[in-house]
Amino acid sequence: MKTALVVIDVQNYFVNSKTKELPKKIANHIQKSNYDFVLFTQFINKKDSNFFKLLNWRKCTSSPEIDIHPTLIKFTNSKNTFKKSTYSIFGAKGFTRFLQKNKVSRIFLCGIDTDSCILASAYDAFDLGYHIKILEEFCLSHSGKDFHSAAIKIINKNIQK
Repeated sequence: MKTALVVIDVQNYFVNSKTKELPKKIANHIQKSNYDFVLFTQFINKKDSNFFKLLNWRKCTSSPEIDIHPTLIKFTNSKNTFKKSTYSIFGAKGFTRFLQKNKVSRIFLCGIDTDSCILASAYDAFDLGYHIKILEEFCLSHSGKDFHSAAIKIINKNIQK
């Protein structure tokens, strides 16, 4: 049973006063852990996305906002970083194919935002039959602890025991 740590959207835009300690915590975790794969997501807002069209949200369209935080960049490369314009990582081109090709069945999620991208990715992973674990101590919401805590309650109720 192969494992993958998926670090979701720890990008410059989402690292703020509420999440500023998270990149270092995740970097330390990566250095001390033994996952088969460490994967990263990079959210890029596109003009044809619902973020633009329906929510009128114009952030995260280019560098430096979309760049992986400098603390984690040393762990990334073109083969382990998946670009997405959706909440869920499963909307990223090549991500599911990577998991299948490499026989990954256990996915550990961490990063930013527990209440949106981590939650959406967790539901999709569960629905697709993966064994999913949210690493709560390595997740936060750039909107604050209340959003993070609410998402963890939802995840624990529905997909994680």
